[in-house]
Amino acid sequence: MLRTAALLAFSFFCLSLPSPAQDGAVELKLRWVPGMTYLQESDTETTNFLTVLGKATDQKLSLQQTTSITVKQNASGQTEAAVLIQSLVGEMSFEGKNYAFDSKNPGSSSPQLRQTLGGAAGKGFTLVYSDKGEFLDAKDLGSMVTGDVEPDLTSIATARQLAALYRRSLEMGLPKIPVRPGDKWITDEFVVFPQAGTVQVKLNAKFDGIVDREGHRQAQISFEGTMKSRPDKDSQGREVTTERPVTLGDNSKANGHVFFDLETKTISLAVFAASIQLKVEGRPMPVHQQVTTRLVSMKPTAEAQPVKP
Repeated sequence: MLRTAALLAFSFFCLSLPSPAQDGAVELKLRWVPGMTYLQESDTETTNFLTVLGKATDQKLSLQQTTSITVKQNASGQTEAAVLIQSLVGEMSFEGKNYAFDSKNPGSSSPQLRQTLGGAAGKGFTLVYSDKGEFLDAKDLGSMVTGDVEPDLTSIATARQLAALYRRSLEMGLPKIPVRPGDKWITDEFVVFPQAGTVQVKLNAKFDGIVDREGHRQAQISFEGTMKSRPDKDSQGREVTTERPVTLGDNSKANGHVFFDLETKTISLAVFAASIQLKVEGRPMPVHQQVTTRLVSMKPTAEAQPVKP
């Protein structure tokens, strides 16, 4: 599921407005509302600098993904957010040629991208939260698991990693405790990527202020930091040596900003840009990626009409 390969980036300009709420701390924590369906669009621009590997040109990929999150409350009072990739549209340029992909018309898409992206649309999972908004688990991973009678164990593990990566991307840069405009904090987390393994993402974040955006009071947060590969750990927390085809060098950097809607308790716009120093089978290959994710709509589920994949 390529959404997770794309963690990140965008830009927007807002005018900060004075507000009495700036005198007090506010909680910037995602809260999914049962009975609502959220629709997101993510635009990802990725450049793989293949010329350093001896190729004639670099590779550029533009990808737009539409994702729906349908929220309900289960019998135990927990909140379930069903995440579904509705559609994918992409274009890749390489060695003077352009290759297109559209999940709504895969037959006319280029074989190169159809092989990579063709199975992503229609895939999804469900994130489960407590009645206090604490994340509990991911379930309903079957659409991302290969195998029929005997599901492939590796694909099950990968599906859980992708679900966790998506959730982490939603929360990137957000503080763990209530904060005031001008406050700064550090987030230091270990995130598992399906191919690269354990990656340490350390960000220095700042609450820039409260702005009026699209008729709502929103908290603006900016951040910058580093990403680097770290040894994997077993169930006992001991470091283990794992051969990975892809790793991240210590000088990989990231930056971005988000707008958190204080009324709906969700992120209306998020940007993450990364300059990643990949090592592919031991050979360095720089990658630049920028991801812009915006909330398109938030409607009662009965009124929402998500796009069919």
